[in-house]
Amino acid sequence: MATYKHMIQCFLCKRQFQFGAHVYEGGRVRDWDVMVCHRCRRANYEGIVPAVYPHLIAHLKRKGIKAEINARGWLRWPVQGA
Repeated sequence: MATYKHMIQCFLCKRQFQFGAHVYEGGRVRDWDVMVCHRCRRANYEGIVPAVYPHLIAHLKRKGIKAEINARGWLRWPVQGA
């Protein structure tokens, strides 16, 4: 029996990841209104380098979202559930 896989595109890396049918390989960053795969979350756990993901900066500006910057000048991940 073939099973349907619901796939979502990661906002950061643009790769597809499974999201649904009991498999969740990513999640929503509610404060930024984006979906991000677990791979990107793990790879950028200390913060997101703006030069690597300029489309995120443009998205945040377009939405009027003020992101926090850490000591390295990287975007700090929003605290989920706060």
